[in-house]
Amino acid sequence: MIIAVTAQEGRMDSPVDSHFGRAPFFMIANSETMEVHAIDNKEGVNAGNGAGTSAAQLMSEERVEVVYTGKVGPKAAEALEKAGIRYVEETTGTVEEVVDLALRDVLIARAQNNAQPEIETIPAEPVAIDSIRVAIPSDCENGLTSSRSGHFGKCAFYTLVDIAGDKVVAVQSMKNGGHVVGGCSVPVTLLKGWGVHKVVVSGIGGRPLMGFREEGIEVYSGQGNTVQETIDAYLQGEIGPISQNQVCGGGA
Repeated sequence: MIIAVTAQEGRMDSPVDSHFGRAPFFMIANSETMEVHAIDNKEGVNAGNGAGTSAAQLMSEERVEVVYTGKVGPKAAEALEKAGIRYVEETTGTVEEVVDLALRDVLIARAQNNAQPEIETIPAEPVAIDSIRVAIPSDCENGLTSSRSGHFGKCAFYTLVDIAGDKVVAVQSMKNGGHVVGGCSVPVTLLKGWGVHKVVVSGIGGRPLMGFREEGIEVYSGQGNTVQETIDAYLQGEIGPISQNQVCGGGA
């Protein structure tokens, strides 16, 4: 799904701009590539007439499917509808907040795109009733031999390790499809949906840490170059819940 958000500035922390055609910037987010880029709309801001229809044409060229903004004028609305682009008015907050919420709502994306789910594989349920599921951000899908990733939100994969007592009873590698640049809450929702009880990270920001805690997912500060080394350290009690002084300023 590709969405556009009208913005006062070309940054994720920018407030949403209330104008469509004359918004200073459009922030374009692609849920497939997990990329966000800014488009400077100087021409629209300075246009005498037709700013709305020109902006609608630009959205079509960017293959945008949903536009989030404050208000869309009649001519712009007609142009968007002809292009098959849905628009959501009265949008407020920051670009990051809007992108997080929009990309989390996969059902809306499917209805709009008539596309397949972004993450087609659903992890199996834990094989033991009393097991816990630990998620470790990873750079590849080689199970316990996977190298750990330094970024919990932007990692390529999550290695899900089911542990019963002091034994590993199942291992699954899941592709990460839940993060956008500057977005923090989507990976939290993704891991909750996968039945994760604990996540072991190299570093984490305050906002996603709070999100994990609100969802009942414990966050551990990890060590080890591979998933196996991290799990060994966990089983031996060498790592524990992350402390506040280990929280970094970044989101992921």
